[in-house]
Amino acid sequence: MSINLQAIADMFTLPLGSFNLMATVEAFLNNPMFIFILGLVLLGLFIWYLGTEKDSVKRNAGTFFVIGIAAFSMFSILTKGLKYGIDIAGGVSFTLQVEPNKDEFGKNIPLSPEAMEQACLILGQRLNSSGANDVIIRPKQKEDMDLVEVQIPAADPAKREETINVLTRVAKLQLLEVHPNSAQLVAEGRRNVPGWRLYEYKGLRDDNSTFTEKLFLSKRENLSGKDVMRAHVDLTKPGYVNVVLTNEGSDKMFAMTSKMRLGQDRLAVVLDDEVKCAPRVDDALNKSFSISGLNGKGEAEAISKVLGNPLTNKLELISMSEVSASLGKTALRQGEYAGIAGLIICFVLMMLYYRFAGLVAIVGLTINALLLLGAMSVFGFELTLPGIAGIVLTLGVAVDANVLIYERLREEKDSGRPFRIALRNSFDKAFSAIFDSNITSLITAVILYWMSTGTIRGFAVTLTVGIVTSMIGALVVTRVLFYWADASGMMKDLKFLNLFKTQSKVNFMGKRVYAAIFSSLVLIICLATTVVKGKSCLGMDFTGGSSISYRIDQDAVDFKKVETTIASLNLSQKPQIQEISESTDSSKLNLSISFADNANDRSLILSTIAKKFPQLESAPFSEENIGQSMGYETLIASAWALLAGLIGIMIYLTVRFEWTFALGSVIALAHDVLIVFGLIIISGTELGVIHIGALLTVAGYSINDKIIVFDRIRETIRYASPDEKPIDMMNEAINSTLSRTLLTSVSTLAVLVCLFFFGGPAMRDFSWTICAGILIGTYSSIMISPAAALFFSRKEGLIGNTEEV
Repeated sequence: MSINLQAIADMFTLPLGSFNLMATVEAFLNNPMFIFILGLVLLGLFIWYLGTEKDSVKRNAGTFFVIGIAAFSMFSILTKGLKYGIDIAGGVSFTLQVEPNKDEFGKNIPLSPEAMEQACLILGQRLNSSGANDVIIRPKQKEDMDLVEVQIPAADPAKREETINVLTRVAKLQLLEVHPNSAQLVAEGRRNVPGWRLYEYKGLRDDNSTFTEKLFLSKRENLSGKDVMRAHVDLTKPGYVNVVLTNEGSDKMFAMTSKMRLGQDRLAVVLDDEVKCAPRVDDALNKSFSISGLNGKGEAEAISKVLGNPLTNKLELISMSEVSASLGKTALRQGEYAGIAGLIICFVLMMLYYRFAGLVAIVGLTINALLLLGAMSVFGFELTLPGIAGIVLTLGVAVDANVLIYERLREEKDSGRPFRIALRNSFDKAFSAIFDSNITSLITAVILYWMSTGTIRGFAVTLTVGIVTSMIGALVVTRVLFYWADASGMMKDLKFLNLFKTQSKVNFMGKRVYAAIFSSLVLIICLATTVVKGKSCLGMDFTGGSSISYRIDQDAVDFKKVETTIASLNLSQKPQIQEISESTDSSKLNLSISFADNANDRSLILSTIAKKFPQLESAPFSEENIGQSMGYETLIASAWALLAGLIGIMIYLTVRFEWTFALGSVIALAHDVLIVFGLIIISGTELGVIHIGALLTVAGYSINDKIIVFDRIRETIRYASPDEKPIDMMNEAINSTLSRTLLTSVSTLAVLVCLFFFGGPAMRDFSWTICAGILIGTYSSIMISPAAALFFSRKEGLIGNTEEV
């Protein structure tokens, strides 16, 4: 079901003279001062909510907070809308030719793969330094030309010129001394001075009037762009960019300026052979300086991007075209329907099991989703498939938080406490587990953002926003709704379905040896298969390949039929098919088929096209080699980031719990990720960006599950008698959280199973990977992580009496 946001927005366009409600709201939303003030008001309400102990005050403060933040999110979505990635909405493709290096005789020197990869990395940093955008950059080679293809999501045509400028600008930075007698030499009419070159400097006075000055600058280059560590716009001074030098650059700057006559000599900043400013040097400079005179629209921002990431070789734009969504419109529609169906099933399960409380949870989840999408709209984050993975994890954690609160509420009711007291106790007791699970997910997200690039950063951004909104949804929204239900007399008592009796006495820890043997065998098989297959298990996202392209009329062939036919072939790697519309001729498009750099694959594709689509035989045809959209190094970097996340989680859990619990969680989390990774390889599925997002989702879901179990174990130990055996305490805690563990898994699986069966091929790899991760994570939360913690606790005697088990 597609929602036409523009149609909804049009309903708010009121014919009241020149007044337009949506335009006015949008103007407010785009006003930084309004956002700042609104943020302060909402923060004040939230602090008021947390600080008060009086139920009526907490209810009112929470109500105003929820209404305010929900309204702000909804208006942002209606006015700004959501940005979508290339895989969802398609985008614009720029093909750039890299200027070759030349030898001493002026002949071209072929660029090395490392140089091309460096160029792609620099462009990625220019366009996507925050990681919030979906950008695909890969090297290509056609005939004797070195090319770079850059794909960005469908953008405002007015911004494309700005994008081209950022892409193609080399940003050659020079800091050159101004001749001490420059003014006198110019007055004498001199044009050539040995060792110095004449420049024309167009500046701006304080009263905004312009002036032109001729300057003799040194031909000796003291500092250049390679000496720049970072550059950023000075928010306090329009037209200024602050530059920070490397240690080597800092030494060069000090050596140059310390010899100058302070207060008299000048230093010129020259960018792409144009003097930007030439201030007097009042102090010996070293680490940082500012560039002024960047007064053109967007010039300071563009310069800061290119200065921080200077190119060695010039780039020339040779073509620009529109590209179709890589997932395809049909697949997206199928995924949309499947996702809605899964959510409905999840909501029905919540209603059946928790009844009225389930309805409260549904409202809380809906507001949580609204806040998440609103935050993505406000900050301009682009929604991609890895981003959807982050949303799935967020909603899974949000469901889990509600289930955790309700299971605590059930226990309080069974203890005979009045509803209002039971409600307060349930939220208080669930808080530590919810807080710890979200903080560990936040640690992982921050480390992934810090150490990774590209789509992995996009996942981290979405996850970070989702963590905040899920905590608001679980701890504020649902509690406020319960307060109002109680105050209005709508709810005097709660009735829950109880399929999993809390008094069950399954001896899970008694079977820990069998579980360890089973898991070890599965891990050995998975790791062995991965080692044997090696890099052959990687998809074209990581390996690159070849591409053939047919230039055809818009309706010359059924794209869906071509896509299905090529996808059904027995190729060495999964192909990628895209429609690319020409910017110069709207009646034409290029049908592009990317495949492994393999002669047999090429032959099979060409013969199949000749047989199934003879109308393409006469179409203009071209071939080219394409590089990977995600380097192999990106995969390694993501693995290191995940490892760093595990260390961060272990440190946090050691502080919050104890080191044995932390070690048990990390061992089980590594167990889950490695087995799911191995299953991907064993199944013959090629590892791509989709799987990276799914694996990160599994890791986040898994650690959340284990913290909930360990939180209950900690509580059980705290109130247990001194002579109770550790194994009995752990079994009691696992049994008491069994209903929560299974309910959360079932509700999340409902969405993913619908995506698997009805979401189309594009969603299938994504959904089954997370499904496998949830099942394995649930198993390890019960059988692996507590057993590992028990093993190390017995060694050190950290839990109760460890003489007998």
